[in-house]
Amino acid sequence: MKLNVLLWLIILTSGISYSQSPQIEITITNIRNSQGTIKWAVFKNETQFKTYTTYVDAGYIQAKEGSLIIKTKEIPDGNYAVSVYHDENNNSKIDFNFLGLPMEGFGFSNNPTIYFGLPAYTECVFEKKGKSNKSIKVKYYL
Repeated sequence: MKLNVLLWLIILTSGISYSQSPQIEITITNIRNSQGTIKWAVFKNETQFKTYTTYVDAGYIQAKEGSLIIKTKEIPDGNYAVSVYHDENNNSKIDFNFLGLPMEGFGFSNNPTIYFGLPAYTECVFEKKGKSNKSIKVKYYL
């Protein structure tokens, strides 16, 4: 009898945990200083990723030299891409020099190699199942 009660409690508890949509925990590394903020966004599809007008979740946190961890809101399982940038002067945009090179750091999920322009969504997309962890290295050109 006690075993049956214990089994039902385990089943009920695991069902509650399973029905939740855990967060994505993102470790952001290679932050060069503590000036400004780190801004991030999670995108569900290629259109969102290319236009940056719609996202599943987004936010910002005070920059911290070295690395920091952010957690998204609870997001359903599926395919996503994440972008981050270091807004050192807090003007809510990536600043570019006269040659068109970004003067602030940026990064994407899967840390794709970036030559000119944004990487393709397919290079950044990953499958989220349950609680997910991603690491993004911020890149600086200048």
